[in-house]
Amino acid sequence: MELSVKYQYTHFIYPFVVEEKDYSSFIESILKQEKKWTLKIHNYETDKESYDFFLPYMKRFLFPTLFWNAQFEKQFKNMSLSKKVVNISRLSCATFEYQLSNIKTGSLHSTKQFNTIDFDISNVKLICFKGGICFLDIKTEIDEKEENIEFNKLLDFNYTFRTLTPRGYANQSKISKIKAKNIDKIEDLALFIKSIVTAFETKDVEKIYYDKMFTYSYACVNEWKDENDFEAIRNDFLKFQYVMNSKSTAIFNKKCNTIDENMYSRWEYSMYGFSKESGVVLVSDKEKYNITRMPYNFEKRYLYMLLLAFYQRISLINFSQDLVKKDKSMARTLTNKFTKFTHFSWFSQITNSEHGMDIWQNWIKAFELRELFDEVHKEYLEYYDFVRASGQDRFNVLLMLIYIVNIAFSGISLLTGLIDLNEHFLAPFVVLMMAIAMVSYPAYIIARWVKHKVENKLDNTM
Repeated sequence: MELSVKYQYTHFIYPFVVEEKDYSSFIESILKQEKKWTLKIHNYETDKESYDFFLPYMKRFLFPTLFWNAQFEKQFKNMSLSKKVVNISRLSCATFEYQLSNIKTGSLHSTKQFNTIDFDISNVKLICFKGGICFLDIKTEIDEKEENIEFNKLLDFNYTFRTLTPRGYANQSKISKIKAKNIDKIEDLALFIKSIVTAFETKDVEKIYYDKMFTYSYACVNEWKDENDFEAIRNDFLKFQYVMNSKSTAIFNKKCNTIDENMYSRWEYSMYGFSKESGVVLVSDKEKYNITRMPYNFEKRYLYMLLLAFYQRISLINFSQDLVKKDKSMARTLTNKFTKFTHFSWFSQITNSEHGMDIWQNWIKAFELRELFDEVHKEYLEYYDFVRASGQDRFNVLLMLIYIVNIAFSGISLLTGLIDLNEHFLAPFVVLMMAIAMVSYPAYIIARWVKHKVENKLDNTM
């Protein structure tokens, strides 16, 4: 069946990590470009439904500026650059909007089936979570004069556009180019991204493993008129879900349970797809909801679910990378980071909506978040026990040395009888060593008891 698309859009999301020590400097670099970037101060009245979709603590985490009062907003606008940087750096999540004076259009060349594909860039945002995990979000739409667009054109567009990254360039000898029509300074997406992140993105390749942009795409098709029609378009949907090109001859196995587990449909005429590289929904124009409310909800509400799950995945993988280094000096830092992450960023319930929770659970499953958390928690406990045991061994050696020195001096004084401890300069030293010997072991026992209580309390919070 040849599919045609009635309405579509795709968000291409470029994830990157800024080292925590450089995060404030990165925020400052964005604020200095005030003609290009603006901090989004969320307004409850403009999108009440979307904000109320999330539970209260989730609203505070994802949209902290929503709780700024008018007086603080006014104060913020009049603050110095340095004070703005401090306030934004403390936010759990900050969103910046790129100043597109109008819809920017361009043409994508050298795709698998089509010579050129015209498109619009209608929105560019930067979403940063505290600690330096950031996402550059570029919203696009294929621009055609015809009312309907070939579904294959959407497949090729998504497949090609997502490679236009600095990492994509590094890994490909030839890459499709964008021909600018009226795109201002973002005609080459890879260079545009590079200009934002180059001086700040972590150089640790193990901490960011995406060489392409994450694809988050919505498509409403004409041909899905009967609930049984989906079987005929199932393979096209899976190519859409796994961001494959139109020329791919792959035929997915209908008996593969893993594929079915990453698909979700609550209502007829809609199908969601989840993977580590994409999130898509394919709907039919037979249902009015799919044309009116669905595209809005998928972009406003459900997109932030993806970003939250994405943030958690990258955080956990980075914790694991830090633990691999086995740097004992990082024990306290890792403890603080992991405890804060567990308390403030690890959520199981994010909304009262059953449909919303279904989508959230699917992202948890697609990103394997529970398995990742358990693995990192186990690694952390083993690492922490190792560091703690090493510290205890060193302390035991120190106590032994104190006892040996004390016994040596006491023995010498008793055996020889040649030293008058009341007059000799060694007297104060011997007395001091005896006093240390008397109090060191009780002090050691008390210190171990206090430390044990603190560590148990910490472990219980995790």
